[in-house]
Amino acid sequence: MPTQILDVYLHGNKIGKLSYQNGELSFVYDADYLGSEKPAKLSHVFPLNPEPFDNQTTEPFFSGLLPDDIVRRRLARYLGVSEGNTFALLREVGGECAGAVSVFVEGESPAAFNEPEYKILDESDAKEILSSLDRHPFLAGEEGVRLSGAGAQDKLIVSIVDGKLAIPLRNTPSTHIIKPPIKDLEDTVFNEFFCMKLAGDMGLPVPEVDVYWLGDQPYYLVKRYDRRVDENESVRRLHQEDFCQALQIPPEQKYENEGGPSLQSCFDLLEERIAGGNMAGKNRLTFLQGVIFNYLVGNGDAHGKNFSLLYDQEVESLAPFYDLMNTLVYGDAFKAKMAMKIASKYKFREVGQRHFDTFSEENGFRPDYVQKQLNEQKSVIKDKAESLADLLNQDDKTKSSIYKKIIETFNV
Repeated sequence: MPTQILDVYLHGNKIGKLSYQNGELSFVYDADYLGSEKPAKLSHVFPLNPEPFDNQTTEPFFSGLLPDDIVRRRLARYLGVSEGNTFALLREVGGECAGAVSVFVEGESPAAFNEPEYKILDESDAKEILSSLDRHPFLAGEEGVRLSGAGAQDKLIVSIVDGKLAIPLRNTPSTHIIKPPIKDLEDTVFNEFFCMKLAGDMGLPVPEVDVYWLGDQPYYLVKRYDRRVDENESVRRLHQEDFCQALQIPPEQKYENEGGPSLQSCFDLLEERIAGGNMAGKNRLTFLQGVIFNYLVGNGDAHGKNFSLLYDQEVESLAPFYDLMNTLVYGDAFKAKMAMKIASKYKFREVGQRHFDTFSEENGFRPDYVQKQLNEQKSVIKDKAESLADLLNQDDKTKSSIYKKIIETFNV
């Protein structure tokens, strides 16, 4: 079988080739790109050198640009390809991905589509598209639409143009992600909106979020942190990679008990970037505060793909937190587990002081320092949550009965 090739672009610049042969992927940087002034690396796992990278390195990163689990299966079924064929899926939907990566058929350049181009949606169009994502993920196959997003939840990659939802076409960067409610779970739109707003109130870095109504149906809307709007109103992509990509872990193994990242491997990744002078030391503290918040708020889905590294030109940082949701409210709190264990414990209700002490020692923190961080969040999270719930419930747009239920599950 002949080798199939896709051109890989970063920030609109062709940087290399993604090849597929005999069921395996490889990536290689172009010599011209390596010889250019200040070339940026595609990933933490792809240092700037001329040798090809094998399937073991290449597959986890590029697979991580695609949706996970059931959404990936739906996408593959819709496109008529194997869900395990990362190359074929990216060929169809890899034009607008997380970060600044785009892939195109060999010889096709995104430079041919420099002018922003959108399909503006009226309310009925938007409702129809969002209600059909479980049957037609990411609008795959439509003319000019090549959108992809990681994660296991239905979503649509969009832009906001004159206050309306719009589908970015060709090489136009998106600005927002919109998610419909998760079927059979109560008020997931308000759950995620509330937890994200609460994280911001607690001083954690989070993107802008909103509840977006179409008729009588609410949707969760989040502004992309990996996009910047320049002074001339043009949208610029920022590069990022999630922790699974940076640690060469396939997305299907994103949970620690399936071979995914542990908290220790996440802290080690940050420490490596800090020690190498690539990122500021405060990022370790921010990540620690995020870990504590997820524990207190009851987020059992804080796995390796829900944390990312963000690259803004030559500055690396921990990306703002995203996909924060209370999962305890949907099950038995005494059986509920975390995606990454604290010391030896996965279950929220089994974590005690000694486990945080062990966690501290494993990750290079003084136990009293971690305890101080834990106590500080514990002392204010419930009051801040109740104040936020009162505020949101004063507005019909953001009113929900789930806020009280979430607060009752907090691990405080």
